[in-house]
Amino acid sequence: MMTLGQWYDPISERWIEPRDTKIATSPGVEDDAVFDRQRTLQVERIWRALVDCCARN
Repeated sequence: MMTLGQWYDPISERWIEPRDTKIATSPGVEDDAVFDRQRTLQVERIWRALVDCCARN
């Protein structure tokens, strides 16, 4: 089994860490809401980057 360390995502402009290396805690409702909001922001940022990239051509 191969274990990956952190890697840099240039689209979201942040370091990504595999989920299984983080400390396992039971997320609360607030944590889920924050996670969903962060995911939404990432999707929007990626979408804008794709649109900008395609608009240049």
